[in-house]
Amino acid sequence: MPVIRIEVPAGTPVGTQRAIRVAVKAAVLKTLAPKETKYDYVAVREVVGEIGDGVPLVQVDLRPGREPERKQALVDAIADILHDTMGIGAADIYVLFRENPAENHYCGGKPLAAWVPADA
Repeated sequence: MPVIRIEVPAGTPVGTQRAIRVAVKAAVLKTLAPKETKYDYVAVREVVGEIGDGVPLVQVDLRPGREPERKQALVDAIADILHDTMGIGAADIYVLFRENPAENHYCGGKPLAAWVPADA
């Protein structure tokens, strides 16, 4: 159940923002959370900032348990997406993972269960 926020420079065309959102949502299923679909939230928003000076900033909030390899695969996928859609190099992308216990994630008024791998 990752919640992913991607900040892009103000003035980024809406079509580009939509393409980023759709591609990142698909990347989450391939890398980070292959069995989840309903609770994978991806938002792209414009901010005042320059490429390479704090933008793009990608924040990923999730329950603990993902292996470093899954996280790295998502980072690589996001870097490819931002390169393909906006021409941004990987060195200019900052990704921050924040892991919070499952009991701090609520949906429908109830806490989510602990995350377990798709093959478990």
